[in-house]
Amino acid sequence: MVRTIHHYVPFTTNVGDLFVRDGIHARLREHFPGAEIVELKANDPGQRADGPVGLSGENLERTNREAQLVIVGGSNMYEGPRWRFKTDMDSLRALRPPLAFIGLGVGSVRAARERPLTPESVEEIQFSHRKALGAAVRDKPTVDFLAGLGLESTLTACPATFVGNRPIKTGKVRRVVISAPPVRFLPKWGHKGFLGGMIMLRSFKRLLAGYQRQGLDWDVIAQDQKDLTYLDGLLAPYGRKPISFGNETEPYYQIFQAADFAICYRLHMAISCLGWGTPFALVNFDKRTAAFRETYAIDAMTFDAFSLRAQRRLRKAVGDAGAMERVATDLFTEVPRRRDQFRETTNQFYQRLAAAVRDGGNTGT
Repeated sequence: MVRTIHHYVPFTTNVGDLFVRDGIHARLREHFPGAEIVELKANDPGQRADGPVGLSGENLERTNREAQLVIVGGSNMYEGPRWRFKTDMDSLRALRPPLAFIGLGVGSVRAARERPLTPESVEEIQFSHRKALGAAVRDKPTVDFLAGLGLESTLTACPATFVGNRPIKTGKVRRVVISAPPVRFLPKWGHKGFLGGMIMLRSFKRLLAGYQRQGLDWDVIAQDQKDLTYLDGLLAPYGRKPISFGNETEPYYQIFQAADFAICYRLHMAISCLGWGTPFALVNFDKRTAAFRETYAIDAMTFDAFSLRAQRRLRKAVGDAGAMERVATDLFTEVPRRRDQFRETTNQFYQRLAAAVRDGGNTGT
């Protein structure tokens, strides 16, 4: 019987990673009823966390003592040069409870900045995944990445998709929510991406000004606390404040459900809205967004952030209520079917995981 599950979760200021956590926990509670889920820090890239981090030392001892199952995920833990799960070969060898990886993906950086994994990271990924009962990943590029290392995985889409389970809304658009563009992509004078950042930011401002003129009910959501640094000044002319709940996820879900349409400059807002049935347009910044677009075949609803042509297309597609209503009616016909197929694949993965744990949790080498 599984009494305690240790979940190694990324340490983050981006609440989108916690949407992923919630999706994992919801499925664990379905398939391991009554189990206590204990969160431990999988990493700490900013070195801001208190207490032990990663699967080693004190955490390893505690996990071996308490847990009957260990989950690692989600987020961009396969990003190089050092993969984002803090551990080492000795600790992986010493881990006794069965292990599974859920919701992980390849990195979020744009291709020009991609850095290969170190040999040590490749060795740890290969050993840990062969030891694991399974790996459920969020998109096709991640399946391909692991296959390149000789590892099998199951494509289940992002766990954040399955926190909610609602049909896609159609009808009048009165309430619009917009996730703020990440502060790291704002234009910086002298930087290589200045022109692209200006294109993205001007388009964002024009959308807000248009919604204000039309009298739509709209709000901007700061999904990462870092984005609050610029939003107060940007929204002041409209007499508005950004919406932020820190790391509390439930209030965000309530806002997503209440909206008629979402403009998503953050991937996990789009993923969550897909589960909650709120139609959306997604601004494409990096590999993760492109992979999500490929996974769901939603080219018509995604718009490159730094392309002048794509941003014009975005403003035409969602510039007023009528345009958003047409997007919801015309472009979301197949998406719910694909979403529900991935929901079933996810359920099957957890069923196999639960059966393997009941059968003794053979973790291989």
